[in-house]
Amino acid sequence: MSFLTPITALVAAAVTLPLLLLLYFLKLRRRYVRMASTLLWRSAFEDLEVNAPFQRLRFSIILLLQMLILAALLVAMARPVTEAESGVADRIVLVIDRSASMNATDADGRSRLEHAKEEAIDMVERLRRSGGVSEMMVIAFARTAHVVSSFEFDRAALIRAINSIGPTDETANLDAALQLAAAFSGDSEEPGAQAGEVVLLSDGCVAPPRDRLGFMLRAGTFRYIRVGPPSTQPVDNLGIVSFSARRDYEDPARVLVFSRLVNAGPAELSAVLTLRVNGEVDQLRRIDVPGATDDSPGEATATFSLQLNEEAIITLEHNHEDALAVDDMASLVMPPPAQPRVGFVHAGHRPDPFTYDLIADMDPRSLTALRAEAFAELDPRDIDAGEEFDLIVFDRVSPSRLPGIPSLTFGGVPAGVNAIEPRSEGGRRILSWDRQHPVMRHVSLDTILYAGFGGYELPSAATALATGPEGPVIALLRTRGARHVVAGFSLERSNWPMHVSIVVFMQNVLDYILLAGSGQNGLVHMPGDPITVRALGSANRLQIEGPTSMTVNVEPGAVRSLPALRRAGVYEVNGAAPPMQNIAVSVLSDSESDIRPHSELVVNSEAASGDQGSHVVPRELWPWLIAAAVMLLLVEWFVYLRKVSV
Repeated sequence: MSFLTPITALVAAAVTLPLLLLLYFLKLRRRYVRMASTLLWRSAFEDLEVNAPFQRLRFSIILLLQMLILAALLVAMARPVTEAESGVADRIVLVIDRSASMNATDADGRSRLEHAKEEAIDMVERLRRSGGVSEMMVIAFARTAHVVSSFEFDRAALIRAINSIGPTDETANLDAALQLAAAFSGDSEEPGAQAGEVVLLSDGCVAPPRDRLGFMLRAGTFRYIRVGPPSTQPVDNLGIVSFSARRDYEDPARVLVFSRLVNAGPAELSAVLTLRVNGEVDQLRRIDVPGATDDSPGEATATFSLQLNEEAIITLEHNHEDALAVDDMASLVMPPPAQPRVGFVHAGHRPDPFTYDLIADMDPRSLTALRAEAFAELDPRDIDAGEEFDLIVFDRVSPSRLPGIPSLTFGGVPAGVNAIEPRSEGGRRILSWDRQHPVMRHVSLDTILYAGFGGYELPSAATALATGPEGPVIALLRTRGARHVVAGFSLERSNWPMHVSIVVFMQNVLDYILLAGSGQNGLVHMPGDPITVRALGSANRLQIEGPTSMTVNVEPGAVRSLPALRRAGVYEVNGAAPPMQNIAVSVLSDSESDIRPHSELVVNSEAASGDQGSHVVPRELWPWLIAAAVMLLLVEWFVYLRKVSV
């Protein structure tokens, strides 16, 4: 309790208290009258006897009552007040934001979540001090909302629940939080109880509402307490809000990386971007990001290109130190090339040993040798659908039709292509080749000799990759969405197997015709996303290591949903089948990286202003003191009348 005008009350007390006592010390001038007896006047004489000066004051109930009346009036003049919540409801639902932006540290070095929890605890304590009887509930939310404490009168239990709320790197979904709060803030079942009040403690950096009219609260009243620095104070944050990677369709071994950054501060920022592949620095890039305007943060983009034909963890980070560290880095997992199921179609009784072993060394998932006659008996529809094979290799076989899946041909002329007869039986050199094409990258054909083939007459849609004296000898065809590489001469009638370039060529071909068909993109999850993995056949548990660690029991080979990964970073899942043994979780949220606190939120089509601090108003007690003084005055008057009547 405090006093609004204590000086005025002290001055009044210094004047009135002596005057009241003086009334009882004053000596009255009396007129002497002869009386037959003083027996009937004794009581009246005792009441007036206190007016004799310098005599000891005797106990007087009237003086005591008058002192109490005067004390009540003086204290009322000092205007005593107690703190109380404005319009305290019977039921209060505290909704606390714990999304990524609430991890931002402002001027005092503490996070906004810590400030929000402190404000919530202060609300609980103020209600206790003011004698409020409201019951309170605590809800925490980010991507999803959950009840931390059901309705409680126990303030200690509420404070423990508030302190138990931990941070996340998720995006704030206010729609979900208000939907949950509305389920508890409606009218109580008790007769005469009013609708509850929903109090949001947040910086307002939340995902846009589902409804174009704003956020909706179906029951109860709404109050927004803004957490964070004043709107006049600038913030400092440079965040990565988009990060993706995909393989180039024309050159699948080439990975294109795209990123977008936003600047929440008013000043232009310059930073260095570092792109890492499996932890090793691959590229550095300087980027300038303009400052934010009133309507939106400043933004800039950066793209990268790298050669990658294997699984890798790609990470992008910048070196600018700001208020929110969690969005300074983003990661994704580039899956490994899929191990193909290869069908090896050969002429004669057995395949060419070198060609067959070369394919086997590429580590396919399966390699099945088929004679040309057996392959012709297979249903073309099953082949085109990829029921058994992902790649067909034709060894000295000229297929009557190219399949609807990728294929590689050595020493054959597929349907739709005409062959040019060689002018002589001698060996030939390759005169030129497309060194820029992904299939021929780093392939040297200067010393390659071949025989038994002249060249191809290619259709207009085909691409010549290497050309001999009589025409193209290696070409690229496309049919039904699949890519087909054809080489007119067989390996056994060339010296190519003696050169290392055949291995480079083979790897380029597999990358080009298989990776393009898979359409692989980098895998990245946002915090809180549902993630499903398949356990290895020998694993009975999944050990998750990363920003948070946990163990999940699982049946061998079963599909299992992981617990929500709420913190950003790279997780290693021991016991999971590829490609989910590594999981990248990144914030990538415009609303969370723009950490400028929002002054208002639109709820139920009305703008709710976010005051910094809760609605605390002084509850003045002087009306109660005046009423007490009046009651004491009536008592004093009653006592006086009783004494006079005696």
